[in-house]
Amino acid sequence: MNWSYLFKHWFGTLLLGPIIGQVTEYYSSVNSHLVLGYLEAYPVFIMVSLFCSSPTYILYGFLYLFLAKKNSNPNYAKVILILFAVSGVIISFWLIGGSMSFNGTISYCIASILAGLLFKLNFKKL
Repeated sequence: MNWSYLFKHWFGTLLLGPIIGQVTEYYSSVNSHLVLGYLEAYPVFIMVSLFCSSPTYILYGFLYLFLAKKNSNPNYAKVILILFAVSGVIISFWLIGGSMSFNGTISYCIASILAGLLFKLNFKKL
């Protein structure tokens, strides 16, 4: 089975999420001159995101395996997987809470949708 879609979707979301968050924060913040300083913390965002998203993507892997074994239509499976990842983002940020949770939820949901749509899903063996 080809697991590359799972990892591309996961790491694409992890890499795009903080960037989208910074762009949205820049345009919505009163102190927009302070926002670009957050880019220095990009590696920290990646590491924290990797840790926080691990439970979602472990379950995502089981769902991926289930859909692959059922020979699901790749287009429908892609939608299901993206919705599952977005649900995981929402639940994760809800559990974490905090002042940045709304912006984080929006930015990582957008990143997950973009990353999920960007890559091709192929269940066939290599």
